[in-house]
Amino acid sequence: MKKEANPNVSYASWAIKFAANLDGVITVLSGMSNTEQMQDNLSYMKDFTKLSEEEKKVLDKAQEELKKIPLIPCTTCNYCAKVCPMNIGISGSFTAMNMLTLYGDMAGAKHQESWLVGGHGKKHAEECIKCGRCEEVCPQHIKIRDELVKVAETLGSN
Repeated sequence: MKKEANPNVSYASWAIKFAANLDGVITVLSGMSNTEQMQDNLSYMKDFTKLSEEEKKVLDKAQEELKKIPLIPCTTCNYCAKVCPMNIGISGSFTAMNMLTLYGDMAGAKHQESWLVGGHGKKHAEECIKCGRCEEVCPQHIKIRDELVKVAETLGSN
């Protein structure tokens, strides 16, 4: 969609312009790892103009398409992990499931789950006792217990 709307701008320019366009935003931070990226950022922020109606429509269409992908909306804040009495690797499990959803790579998802959960000393999803403490603190309001059941059914323990 971006390429159809404006093939000459970077994805970063769309992201920063979106953020800078929001009401009340006075500063937008952008990660950069080289001079070319810095120059790109400066090129469209130097004389910043708000998103046009056409650009807003492109972003709305992109959001509609992204909403169709059934990802677990975990931001890896790990508030859930701090209250979990079983030390379940919740965010690692969700990262692995999202990888499976996005790429259809079961071996890769199992590897991620193994590393992000077991490799970090956490317990696997099937060990969840469903106490619900995690859901009480989740800022994304994820039905964590239900999602962990799906993780256990799909990935199992390694």
